[in-house]
Amino acid sequence: MNFLTQIVHFAGFPFLGKLDSRISLPQLGLRPLSIRCIQMCLLFFSALLSPIQADDFQSGLDAYHEAKYAEATAAFDRSLESSENAATRHNLALSLYQQGQSAAAVWQLERALRLAPLNKTYIFKLGALRQMLGLYDTPTTWWQSAANMLTKITWIRIAYTCFWIVIAVLALPRIGGFQRPVFLKLSSSIAAACLLLALTALTIQITQQSPGIVISNDAVDLHHAPASAAPKAGVARPGERAYIIDQHNNFLKVETEAEITGWIQVDAFRKL
Repeated sequence: MNFLTQIVHFAGFPFLGKLDSRISLPQLGLRPLSIRCIQMCLLFFSALLSPIQADDFQSGLDAYHEAKYAEATAAFDRSLESSENAATRHNLALSLYQQGQSAAAVWQLERALRLAPLNKTYIFKLGALRQMLGLYDTPTTWWQSAANMLTKITWIRIAYTCFWIVIAVLALPRIGGFQRPVFLKLSSSIAAACLLLALTALTIQITQQSPGIVISNDAVDLHHAPASAAPKAGVARPGERAYIIDQHNNFLKVETEAEITGWIQVDAFRKL
């Protein structure tokens, strides 16, 4: 088995942290006992779901090693119904690839990289699979690489935290009637800079990520109008990234990464 078809044998399952450490009890008007009861209930249901997800993931691994790729696909799909994670998306991609569904495999790997953007294995395999389909990435600039150093949710958390730090530093002296000391001014400046950095990174991530992938295993005709009989505007290749411009009934107007614009049927395109 070559490197491209090697699957991941472990998927981290979500667990619940200390809920009471994130929730202000007096603000909610709840006693600690109530929160503990809620936490225990959530932990109980999580404990019920995690073994089911783990069993499906393991079933997918077993089926894949036995070359039962359709069964592996079904098992990984069931695992994703419980909770989405990059490892399961990656393994589902390889199961689809082994069945000749390369475009669908590209979609799964693209999705895996949305969840784990720094995973070098996923990056390499997606690049290799895209090259097999005749698709090539443009060189990444340094600011795009910097923006992808953290996941989107991490940048959102940084922006959220820094925003409230700036608000607090500006509001507290006015409320308390005192002048801001030097350390508060420094904290405000650092938080403002981090907020600007996070917003810039989020903007870069959002603009550079395509909304979807052409999932047909064959080249798909793009039309000048939302109708199959309309004149052909070009061709969208299997696994090609595309941006949605408009929608009309069962057709999407898209612009492909090859900068070809036209209308494509909805069932030939899948949003990420």
